Parts: sequence; C-alpha cells; structure tokens
Amino acid sequence: MNSFNLDSDLVKKFLKYYTILPKDGKTIILCWIQSHVGILGNEKADAGAESALSLPVTRMKLPATGMYPRITKLRRKQITC
Repeated sequence: MNSFNLDSDLVKKFLKYYTILPKDGKTIILCWIQSHVGILGNEKADAGAESALSLPVTRMKLPATGMYPRITKLRRKQITC
C-alpha cells in the first residue's frame, strides 16, 4: 500500500497553490533541475558545506535580519567570482 505523508508545511502550501492558482487562470510549470554533478557553482557549494561540517558549533541568539547584510555580501562575492 502506498502512503502519502503531508506533514510538511511546504508540501501543504505547494498543494494549496497548485490547486488554487489554475482556478484563477494561472499556469503552473514544473521544471526538472539537473543534479549538482558537474555544475561548478554547485560543486563549490557542496565542498563548502562539507568542509563546514568539521567546524565547531557556537550557540548564540541572532535574529535572522542580523544575517542579511552578511548574506548579501557573500552572494555578491559569489556572483562576481
């Protein structure tokens, strides 16, 4: 017997919009994304994530908005590389 688990809020949200948007005249197009293998940016991201696993974890409270400037700076750096 196949089971379909909808515990994930993201899946529930997707299914909601997948049902509602076409009724409002919107078209939904799903695209398959190729695996990370052989894509330079993804290879770098995978290597960075893997190397981060060996770093110590420091617990601290930080609001998400406090990370925006740093994330923006890192994104710009990655785009220009």
